[in-house]
Amino acid sequence: MDISKKHRIGILVKNLEQKNFNGELICSLLSNENIEIDTILVNTEGNNKNKILDIAKKYSFKRIFEKILFKFLIFFEKLIFNISNSNINFKKINLETLESKKIYLKPNIDTIKNIYTYSDNDIKKIVDRNLDALIRLESGIIKGKLLDSTKKGILSFHHADSDLYRGLPPGFWEVYFKNATTGFVIQKINEQLDGGELIFKGNTITKPYFFLNQQFVFKQSIKYLNNTLNDYLSNNNFKFLDKEPYKSKIYKEPKFKELFSYIFNTYFFILKKIYFKFAGFKEIWNICYTAQKFKKENLQNYKIINNHKKRFFADPFVVKFKDLNYIFVEDYSFKNRRGQISCFEINNNEEKFLGCVLSENFHLSFPFVFKFNDEFFMCPETKEKKEIRIYKCKKFPNEWAYFKTLINKINAVDTIIFEKNNIWWLITNTDKNNLEFSSELSIFYSEDGPLTTNWKAHKNNPVIVNANKARNAGFYNDGKNIFRVSQRIGFNTYGTGFDINTINDISKNSYTEILKEKINCNFFEDSIGTHHLTSIENFSAIDIKRFSNQS
Repeated sequence: MDISKKHRIGILVKNLEQKNFNGELICSLLSNENIEIDTILVNTEGNNKNKILDIAKKYSFKRIFEKILFKFLIFFEKLIFNISNSNINFKKINLETLESKKIYLKPNIDTIKNIYTYSDNDIKKIVDRNLDALIRLESGIIKGKLLDSTKKGILSFHHADSDLYRGLPPGFWEVYFKNATTGFVIQKINEQLDGGELIFKGNTITKPYFFLNQQFVFKQSIKYLNNTLNDYLSNNNFKFLDKEPYKSKIYKEPKFKELFSYIFNTYFFILKKIYFKFAGFKEIWNICYTAQKFKKENLQNYKIINNHKKRFFADPFVVKFKDLNYIFVEDYSFKNRRGQISCFEINNNEEKFLGCVLSENFHLSFPFVFKFNDEFFMCPETKEKKEIRIYKCKKFPNEWAYFKTLINKINAVDTIIFEKNNIWWLITNTDKNNLEFSSELSIFYSEDGPLTTNWKAHKNNPVIVNANKARNAGFYNDGKNIFRVSQRIGFNTYGTGFDINTINDISKNSYTEILKEKINCNFFEDSIGTHHLTSIENFSAIDIKRFSNQS
């Protein structure tokens, strides 16, 4: 790309050695062919002796001791994180190696209020760079003329749902209050703490302890910056997200009571899970069915299919063939630690197990079946192959063979494929970091039918970034409307319920859906979750989660 056409941005840091979240984010920006990191602004701060004196003035002895205890907690959890997590890694970068202009600033720092202001001389140096935007990575609360020193202001991450948690520390309070999700926003900052104009908002699953949750949301949030930045800088008519006036309090580092409550509740929860695991208790799934159209009021009347020993059945998809109903399911083996696809034939409210119909040397689940040119095809989850692939039915329902890989080199799960308005749509859950698949919904489309490899990515991908909304949990069509079923999660658990959403608009430029109804898991006495629904004509199937001792 012609460098003269690139968006010129600056980054605001405290030093040239950048790692963790900042290092990863800067490396991500360097990979963006639409922008150029033109300027690096380095805050040069005063001596540590003055900082210590200011802290002593600002805080009581009790508050200082609380902060020290919190530092010990971070140190301890960081040790656990470094020992047990190999998937969450961050890049490092020495900014000295970049050809970008370096400008060293001397901010006036109000240590008591953590407010940064800058001299007219420093502001002029920045204005003279004629930057499109500035990315704040390291500084306190910025006030004054610096906010208007670039064409489109200063952008910053806030790692929390700004409607719930403003302030600090990122990733802590979601675990403390056992929230199912942890939010993040990209905002154009103003003088109000965490109260800027919202450019992007999303959330991901909450992890079981603070430091892990913090690092996880840091890692997962970075991947949304480049597309958001390109859109914001290129669109002269950019519209900020709607937001309500902030009512949430400003959170700070935990006090004694909150700290001890966190330690007790968090580690009791973790130790309890470890105990149940070694005692042989597992969360298992069962499938249930009824010879009726789906109605929320009839869920307690569904017939449960018993699992086979050391296995469970989940993710049911229903197909009608020659006046009989068939349920294709994930058939998970605890011994093999992977799933295969099996099938039940239903006749007069009695099920007949037909056995395994599709098996690979990798995990299979979510056996979505569709029909094209009077032939059946199946698109199961094949994430371990980093593919979205389909299998063709040779003899219904028992014989299926690999047919084609539709999309290669993709981390995706739980794919559904359907036709609407003469275009074939593929809706799937993605994560390029390959860490979790509840948060993103992505769409691809084909004008060449469903069997092509010419699938094009939707311009707004991912169209949903919300761990309580994105994950596919089934699909059905009542002849008038198309319904996407989406999974809901709980704190450190998935499949607590599902939502039925009417696909209101799907096109090359947009996607919207409207919530039709919410389904909770309390329709059976011992069920603790449900995360799938499929329905055709007068037949429906769901799955339920229960607690069982498999030892």
